[in-house]
Amino acid sequence: MKIAIKHMMRAVGGCLLVLTAAWLFISTDIPRAPSVPPGSREWIAYVSDRYFDISDGEGHGPDPGSEEWLHSVERQAKLQDHNDLPFIEGCKLVQQQLVRHVFILNRPLGWIFML
Repeated sequence: MKIAIKHMMRAVGGCLLVLTAAWLFISTDIPRAPSVPPGSREWIAYVSDRYFDISDGEGHGPDPGSEEWLHSVERQAKLQDHNDLPFIEGCKLVQQQLVRHVFILNRPLGWIFML
């Protein structure tokens, strides 16, 4: 009886491990850098959708395309805030960071890894 329980526990543990690994694989994204001009509506939408969710999950947060949004994106991209730069120049710096590095993102867990 103890051996059967031991085998069953291993099977359940193995299933949980496989399910957890599958969920991590499905929920993790490695986006490509945007191919549209930095600062354009399309670029802002792409960065918001594919890279960094700046809201609190309930729709609160800076408006995409605002200066506050850009500063939040800069922090998420591991850049210093560049308050002294025009918006488009700040977007170009973020774009350079997105091109130069690989970002591995898991939005449900809030994980951002930069290689």
